[in-house]
Amino acid sequence: TAAETPAVAATPTAAAVMTPTGEKVLRIHEYTYPDVFDPQKSSFSNEIAVLHMNYEGLTRLDQNLNTVPAAAESWEFNQDGTVVTFHLRPGLKYSDGTPLTAERFRYAVERTCDPKTAGEYQSILFDIVGCQEFAETDPNDQAKYEEARKNLGVEAPDDRTLIVRLTHPAPYFPTIASLWVFYPARKELIEQGGENWWKDPKLQIGNGPFQMVDVVEDQRIRFVANPNYWEGKPKLDAVEIIYQKESSVALEAYKAGQLDMFSPDPSQLPAIKSDPELSKQLVTYPAATTIMLSFNLTKAPFTDKKVREAFAYAFDRKTYCEQIRNGDCTPTLEWIPPGIPGHIGTDAYAFDPQKAKQALAESSYGGPDKLPEIKLTYNSDDPAARPRVEWIAGQYRDILGVNITLEPVDGKTLVAMRKDPATYPQMTLAGWIQDYPDPQNWLSVFWKCDATFAQRFGYCNQEFDKIVTQADQELDQQKRIELYKQAEQMLVNDVPGPFLYNPLNIWLVKPYVTGYNPTPSDDAFPGEFASLMTLDVTR
Repeated sequence: TAAETPAVAATPTAAAVMTPTGEKVLRIHEYTYPDVFDPQKSSFSNEIAVLHMNYEGLTRLDQNLNTVPAAAESWEFNQDGTVVTFHLRPGLKYSDGTPLTAERFRYAVERTCDPKTAGEYQSILFDIVGCQEFAETDPNDQAKYEEARKNLGVEAPDDRTLIVRLTHPAPYFPTIASLWVFYPARKELIEQGGENWWKDPKLQIGNGPFQMVDVVEDQRIRFVANPNYWEGKPKLDAVEIIYQKESSVALEAYKAGQLDMFSPDPSQLPAIKSDPELSKQLVTYPAATTIMLSFNLTKAPFTDKKVREAFAYAFDRKTYCEQIRNGDCTPTLEWIPPGIPGHIGTDAYAFDPQKAKQALAESSYGGPDKLPEIKLTYNSDDPAARPRVEWIAGQYRDILGVNITLEPVDGKTLVAMRKDPATYPQMTLAGWIQDYPDPQNWLSVFWKCDATFAQRFGYCNQEFDKIVTQADQELDQQKRIELYKQAEQMLVNDVPGPFLYNPLNIWLVKPYVTGYNPTPSDDAFPGEFASLMTLDVTR
């Protein structure tokens, strides 16, 4: 998931929260109401948070981010790793008691690959035979469309077996089967509701631990425990996600006991940390996200590696996290975060003003005076962005003698600029939020020469491609991780832009909320991925 700064939009009034007495309900704050919560079309973390209350894939992630059985009780690969067979648990049901069969998962794959769906995450299933071909078929050419649909490499020979044929060995595929594109939304309900079927909770009949029952657009979404979930009933009776864009309004609601989990804005942290009560309620855990200072590698002066090295050495990441971002991040010198396989723990290009000056002197420009104008483009919708980029420009002025021009652009325009290689900024803060905890998602999906993201800013290293392609298809897990580590080292050595920090997730959680183990993938709330069954409130 590409990390973008959320745009600020109109503020809905805080929803009044009605709670029947004695009901165990958890009320979670979110800033932004989802654009779409259709499993085969969603891509942002606030959309996924809604979906995975309501649905479950064939697999899921546990608290150590290992892939474990969910709707499927087991799976196995054939000898060369190109066919994976999933075996569903016996007696699976949807929340309304309808049997859940393998055909429902086959349909989820077909709907994802279908050119008529064209969801944001379609390409994540291009490892499946025929998926890319189907996705690229003209839906108006009926004969070709039907043929491509039939050639899709996924079948359900019986109610409890799903067979997926892959274009190459993909040992990480069982993890992909945990993603929202695999969630078994029901064909007949989708067809009944048409384009906007997903807005009606009566059509969102799922197989997750909770069941969506009430949607008040821009204000709240309510779920109740699913009585037919295979693992039994969760400890909570209900969960409400409450949407409020204004952090000051949400903090007041938290203090007044109307919210149980709230994610403060970094600007609120100093006051919270100095409050004797609130400071005890802070919950902090690492995010599986990396932010870098991204350079356009096709334009001067960042075509010169020595200039990139100078900019990497001249960034004081520790001060930036502690003082400029109020301690909401930890410095990093590499792309893959700690705790994710493939992380190497490097100290290359750590803050060193002397080495920074030396690298610039050794560049083809010989020093700061002959450098062309350098622009740092930033999101003007975010009020906190300006002081941060001013500090960054100040670092480069004081250490390297380089003058940086600051270019404010609204969030929507910046996203559009970053999607087009022709308009990609010379220098901008960018990053990646992991989709699944595998180095393939960090390296191959982002940095390969033919990857959408790398193409945007002109990174391409054939040697790197060779190693990650080999790693993607390696069935021996230990060998595979070693290859990814080599590739990660290569990436660090190429200095595509200084890797800066891993954000921290910082939440206020009421002391009566128990039973959650946050994972680095929990972007929407602590306990999102591995604790839905054990979360509890004891008010």
